[in-house]
Amino acid sequence: MRRCLKALVLAAVLAAPARLFVQELHLDVPYVPTRPEVVAKMLQMAHVGKDDVLYDLGCGDGRIVVTAAKLYGTHGTGVDINPERIKESRENAAREGVTPLVTFLQQDLFQTDIREATVVTLYLLSSVNLRLRPILFEQLRPGTRVVSHDFAMDTWKSDESAVVETDSMSHDVYLWVIPSNISGSWGWTWPEGGRLDACRFDFDQHFQRVTGRLDVAGADLPLIDLTVSGDQVGFSVDRVENGRRTHVIFRARAERDTLVGTMVVQSGGKAAEKPWKAVRNPATRKPIDADGPMLY
Repeated sequence: MRRCLKALVLAAVLAAPARLFVQELHLDVPYVPTRPEVVAKMLQMAHVGKDDVLYDLGCGDGRIVVTAAKLYGTHGTGVDINPERIKESRENAAREGVTPLVTFLQQDLFQTDIREATVVTLYLLSSVNLRLRPILFEQLRPGTRVVSHDFAMDTWKSDESAVVETDSMSHDVYLWVIPSNISGSWGWTWPEGGRLDACRFDFDQHFQRVTGRLDVAGADLPLIDLTVSGDQVGFSVDRVENGRRTHVIFRARAERDTLVGTMVVQSGGKAAEKPWKAVRNPATRKPIDADGPMLY
C-alpha cells in the first residue's frame, strides 16, 4: 500500500503541467522535497562530519546541504539548474546562519566538477543515476560516500540500505562507497623459512564485490573474507606446508598499482605481524564496471 501511494505521488508530480515546466527548464528530474526524516537518515548513513565536503546534485531548496552545515559544520555545495531553487537555497542558508559554509551553483549537474567531494547526495531518478554513475567513478576518490534517496544504481549494489517511514509512506535510502580497483595480477614475495617464494594474487572485481586466489610455490589457494572498502583491502589465506598450517591475515591500502600494508602470520599458536607490499601488472587491470570506463 505504501509503495502504491509513493507511485501515485510521483505520478502526480509528473503530471502534464509539471512536464511542460520540466521541458522548458531542461530539467532531468522534477522537484520533490526530501522529508526531514530522510535527510537525517542520509546524513547519518554517510557519517557526515565537519571535515567532509558534501555535494548535493539536484539540491532543490538546499535542505540537505543546509542541514549538514547546521548540524555538523560540513562545507557543502548544492547544484541545481532551476534558478528558483537556487534562490530558495541561498535564502534558507541565510535564515539558518550557515551561508559561510555553503555554496549553491545554478548549473547542469552533469557538467559539475565534483572531485573535491567526500560525500555526494542524490534524489534523482534511476535513469539519471545510471547516467551519472560513470561520472562518479571518474571523478570521485576511493572512500567517497554516495547516498541516494529512493533510487538505486542498477548492477552497482549498495553497501548499505535502509527504509525510513514517514506518515503513510516509506522511503528507501541507499549508500555506496567508491571502491578502489584492485582487479588483475599482483606480484610479491613470501618470506618462508629463510627463503623467498614468488607469489601472485589474481583478483576479479565487479564494483566492490571481489574474488581472488593466491598462487604460491605451485599451490593455488582461495582468498577468504575478501573485502574492498574505499582504498582499504582485506583478506586471509590458509597455507599448509610440511604438515604445518599457516593462517595469514592481510590488510593493505590500495595506491593505484600498489598494495601496502601488513600481514599477520599465525602458525603453531604464535602470531607475527610483518610489513607487506604487492605490485600490480598494469596491463592486467580491468574495468570494474563492464559497461563503464576504467575505474581506479
